[in-house]
Amino acid sequence: MTMLALVLMGMWGFAHADRRPSLEQAVTEARDRYPGRVLSAETDRRSGRESHRIRILTDDGRVKRLRMDAESGRFERRPTR
Repeated sequence: MTMLALVLMGMWGFAHADRRPSLEQAVTEARDRYPGRVLSAETDRRSGRESHRIRILTDDGRVKRLRMDAESGRFERRPTR
């Protein structure tokens, strides 16, 4: 039984490894990090790579600018200005 669970988990990870995060998924993750109101969200392409850009007005009144690499699903270390 345990072996079957491990095999199924491995297959699930392999099947989903190629999935790129959608703009909606990027917004959800950004809101998890910085609760507030999304001011804008868009996908753009620079130097041949897509990225999701998100602006959030946080609950404490700050505007956070985030950029997620649309291929890796990773946020940049420093928010964009």
